[in-house]
Amino acid sequence: MTRDRERGGERVKRTLPSSVVAAAVGWFAVGWVGVSNACAWDSAGHRTITFLAMDGFAGLAPDRPAFLVSDTSRQIAAFQASEADRYRGVRHAYLKHENDPDHFLDVEDLEKFGLTLETIPPLRYEYLRAMAISKHEHPELADGDPSLDLPPYNPRRDTAKTQEFPGYGAHAVMRHHGKLIAAFRTYRSLERLNDSARGAQMEAARANILHEMGQLSHFVGDLAQPLHTTRHFNGWVGKNPHGYTTDKGFHAYIDGGVVSLHKLNYATLRDRATFDRKIDEADPFKDVLEHIRRSHARFEELYILRKSGELDREAGKELIAERLLDGASMLAAMYVSAWRLSELTDRDQEDFLRYEGLAGEPGGPERPAKKDEKKTDAGAGAGGGAERKATPEEAERAWEGAGAGRGTGGGGQADR
Repeated sequence: MTRDRERGGERVKRTLPSSVVAAAVGWFAVGWVGVSNACAWDSAGHRTITFLAMDGFAGLAPDRPAFLVSDTSRQIAAFQASEADRYRGVRHAYLKHENDPDHFLDVEDLEKFGLTLETIPPLRYEYLRAMAISKHEHPELADGDPSLDLPPYNPRRDTAKTQEFPGYGAHAVMRHHGKLIAAFRTYRSLERLNDSARGAQMEAARANILHEMGQLSHFVGDLAQPLHTTRHFNGWVGKNPHGYTTDKGFHAYIDGGVVSLHKLNYATLRDRATFDRKIDEADPFKDVLEHIRRSHARFEELYILRKSGELDREAGKELIAERLLDGASMLAAMYVSAWRLSELTDRDQEDFLRYEGLAGEPGGPERPAKKDEKKTDAGAGAGGGAERKATPEEAERAWEGAGAGRGTGGGGQADR
């Protein structure tokens, strides 16, 4: 994942000149260029985690969608696992503002807002609200412990407004876990219907599953990389009594350089993979936080190994391998839980049909004629040609379904 976050300078307490405001507006119009990139696992690392997790998914859920067996499906999901990093290649300030904070959670910085991993709210905007209230009521805490000699937050250097808070990594995982549940559920509905007129829908449903499997892989993988769980994400910051590296290339080296050096990939790790992580389907968030806690517990070890030179030797190889394998095990568990949570009830299927009626569309059933409406050849409906015409009862049900679900989101209740 791309992390471009610098802190330093003095807190701004005066009104910005109009020229500065104009510059900021211009930045949002065209995007911001002056960045230093640091990615959590290069694309190869994210693909490795995805391939391993799909192996685990196959073993833990043999009833998973059959199309996931194909090499093409595996390759697509693995490619999608780096899509969130490719967003960084677009000069689009609004995308940066939304995307960047989803790739990390700096555990130490939760304290600035009166939070810990045990007390972080599971809902994103409740979490943000708690931090905003804390900063308003206790502004003296927002820059952290003065004894640590940390640079204060500098809004002038945070043009995209991505650096003020500790990050939303845990919430990004939950969002894409939920989206994968929805994608699996749509697939199940279409599979149950087995309707040739919905071939394009099934193709889209499969694509959505692969996209969300990749997206979920990305954020689970990011949080398995220890430097995505700490303020020391790219060289040590603040007081440094142990003399750890402050090299701004350190993050990039962990992402790809050391992985390549030790030849850690799917082929070399597949025989070591175990899939023993479990997800509490009633409360997956606490398992996501535990995933972060395991990763955070090892970040300082990276600095210790770098200082001793052991990072490039066997000890470093084992640490990085363990992180990749733990990410894969966690991801496989989340795939399994998403599949289990997508199981359909009869009501789910009825709601799908109500919302997704095909009446009046190419390949769908024709609209039934009203009782006082004379049916003519010209008005025979959208089915056309030599295809079998729907019976009046079939058409009536389909037509009612096409309109009845409008605005319900397929769930039977009206959504805003």
